[in-house]
Amino acid sequence: MKLKIAAYAFTIFIILILQTTMLEYVKILNVKPNLLLVFIICVSISRGNVEGAVTGFFTGLAQDMLSGRIIGFYSLLGLYAGISLGSVHKRLYRDNFIVIVFFTLVLSIAYEWMVYFLASFGESAGNIRFFYPMVHRILPEALYNAFTSVFMYGYVLKLNKKLDALEDK
Repeated sequence: MKLKIAAYAFTIFIILILQTTMLEYVKILNVKPNLLLVFIICVSISRGNVEGAVTGFFTGLAQDMLSGRIIGFYSLLGLYAGISLGSVHKRLYRDNFIVIVFFTLVLSIAYEWMVYFLASFGESAGNIRFFYPMVHRILPEALYNAFTSVFMYGYVLKLNKKLDALEDK
């Protein structure tokens, strides 16, 4: 268990570094993928709601510390994303990458819409636009996340297989 925590913490740290440095140069339509959210989704689908919720909370906490906004904003969103997606993990055929892409697309849209709604709620309570952020920010990022989820899910599966083999020894 300690090895899994260390491996997940190291992965979150590497993703944070990638998110803030290299991904600034691979923007498409001025949008970069949210690899932290993709990691939460992949762990939730492969391991269930408990590991998904814990991973979501700590990944969100790392994102909170990085963003400098309110501590707990991304942590709670990550926690809820991990719980909601992890609760259906037993009913999914997890070896099919179309399932991963579909759930990444859907959860990315919901997650980014909540981020937009809650971030703009305090600023302009009666003036929240729906279509502009959906077309110019949320949908392109969700498509980008769906594309990167195939690679991230392969990584998470290999990582969990190695960790499970080490725990069995």
